[in-house]
This record gives sequence, C-alpha cells and structure tokens, in this order.
Amino acid sequence: MSKTLDVVVGAQFGSEAKGHVVQRLTERLQPGGMPQVVRVAGPNAGHTGYDAGGQPWALRQVPVAAVTDGPAVLGIAAGSEIDLPVLLDEYDRLRDAGLMRNKMLWVHGEATMITDLHKQIEAGGLMRDPVAQAVYPDLVKQIGSTGKGIGAARASRIMRESGYRLVDNPSAMEHLEDRGIAIARHDHRTASLHEHTIIEGTQGYGLGLHAGFYPQCTSSNCRAVDFMAMAGIHPWEFEKTRVWAVARMFPIRVAGNSGPLRNETTWEELGLPEEHTTVTKKVRRVGYPDWELVRQAVQANGGAPTVRLAITMADQMFPNMRDCTFDELDGEDWRHFDQYKSEIERQTHAQVGLVTTGPNKANFIYPGMA
Repeated sequence: MSKTLDVVVGAQFGSEAKGHVVQRLTERLQPGGMPQVVRVAGPNAGHTGYDAGGQPWALRQVPVAAVTDGPAVLGIAAGSEIDLPVLLDEYDRLRDAGLMRNKMLWVHGEATMITDLHKQIEAGGLMRDPVAQAVYPDLVKQIGSTGKGIGAARASRIMRESGYRLVDNPSAMEHLEDRGIAIARHDHRTASLHEHTIIEGTQGYGLGLHAGFYPQCTSSNCRAVDFMAMAGIHPWEFEKTRVWAVARMFPIRVAGNSGPLRNETTWEELGLPEEHTTVTKKVRRVGYPDWELVRQAVQANGGAPTVRLAITMADQMFPNMRDCTFDELDGEDWRHFDQYKSEIERQTHAQVGLVTTGPNKANFIYPGMA
C-alpha cells in the first residue's frame, strides 16, 4: 500500500488559516478513502472549519477534519497537551451535531494534562511574593502568551513531575472512554494503518522557540519535523511526504507585547475589518506582506520541492476573488493575481499549490498536489 503524509505548518506567526487547508486536504481524499488527521500541541490555537451547513467550528483540541462530511480517523498525539473540559465540550458538541457519526477519535495516553495550576502559573497568579514572581512571570503581559497553560504543562512534563499524563488520570480516561474515544498506547502505530495521514500543526514558524523571536514565542518549535516528532510519525514510513507551509496575505500577531511584526500597519489602513484571535478574542496586530519570513519558513521546513505554499485570504488583497474559483475569474483579475503569485514564488523559492479565496473556497493549482 502506497502511503502519503501531508504536514500542514504555519509560515508566519500563526492564524494563517491552517484549519482551512487541513479541511480542504481532508475533503479531497474522502470520496474514496478514510484519511487520518492527527492534531499536535495544545489548545492555545483555534483552527476553524465550516460544516456542510456553513456553520463555523473553532476547534482547539479535536482535529478540524471533524467538521467534514466524509469519514475520517482523528487523533490527538502523544506530544500534545489536553485541557479536558475543552476536549469534552468540543467532542460533545460535534457528536450532538451529528458530525462524529462516521469518524473515530483517539487520544494518546502519553499526552500531557493541563491543570488550573498551569494556567495560574502562566498568568502570574500562583504566588504574589517577589521571589515567586521572578520564577513564575506573568507571561500574558510579558510576551503576549495566550495564558492557556501549555508552556507550564510542558515544564511539568520536562521536570518529570508526576500525575500529568493522561494515563495517570483514571477519571479523565473514563470520561473519554464513556464517549467512545479510544486511548492509544505505546505500541499505537498510527501511520502504519492508513494510506493517507495529515498532521495538523499549530502556531507558526515565527513563533518557534528557536526561530529568532525569543522570548516572544511559544514553548516549542513549529516546523514539520517537530510536529512529526510530536505525532510519533517518521517520514521514511511514507512513499511521499509533503509539507504545506501556510501563509496569509497580511500576516498577524496577537495583541499586546507579542514581538516584532515587520511592516506593521492597521486594519483601517488596509480597509479591512478588525480580526480577533480565536482563543483570546483580542484584536490582532496586522502587517503588510513579509515574504522573506515565509522564505525562511520554507527553508526551515526542508525547502522545495517537498515544501509547497498554501496562500490563504487572497481576497483580502484581491477583492474580486472573494469566494471565487479560478475558472470564475475574468482574464484581467486572473492576470493580476497570477503575476503576484509568481512574485511570491520568486521571493520564497517555493511553488504555490493552494490558494483560498474565502472561508469555503480553495483552489488547488498544480495537478497531483493532493
């Protein structure tokens, strides 16, 4: 059986619409197959997908492929962090909407549990004396953290503190098993069982721990190789491995002291409505295109031809493309976009393989891309 691995990564500072790309890749495979979609990392990132009725689902734990009509196997990897109330709420709402009827969800027993203590640590609210504050800074204020406890949970795991694995929490496992959610064990070979696996990465290259923006970064690296390690998947198990580096037209960063954003501007100057972060609901900072950052992301993820670009929200720069497929564009609109696409490819040293023009519109450009 020939097997393919697609890894979806962010090429900027997150919120690049990776969920949209994962959903489109999944739907392209479902007519004749049952792809496996594995989510990695923690619930500090919200990925939005739209069900067949047009309802948006901003999911922080369950893979966004849950909202597709077709069958799929969904996984939450060992290298992930679990906020149990968030996971249970998402699953219950998806199930009640009928979206889980043809899907199976597993969660790896080695995943790390997030507690209220971890959230308090990141918000600087654990202790108030000066010594404690030096050890447990307010990451929300200092570096623009989402404060969802992911970094603190990872620190607990690194320090080998007991009780923070899913398998160490019988009550948590019982809640999952009562819903029919499988608990994966050490010998769970997720990749071996499926012809096509998609890894749903989180955050973005510029938020990586070693991407050069420290300390305004997340608590791990955000490349395909990092996500494969989190998922327990190795690339040589597949005949074909592809990386989709997702970049939006106008890159964003979260509000507050979240780090540098080259060519920063305002939503008003761009003539676009303000955007708010999925998780924290804060107004996003926005900048003009920075294709040099995307080029760095492409190289960090292995370069072309393995890496191809998914350009999202093209309609923000080319309004006539809104909700259009390419064959619906008139000649002049297509020429303008095609010229700009060629410039993107020249600057990033990678081919554009997918372009989105609205929440439910995506265009695969080159044959065989998915």
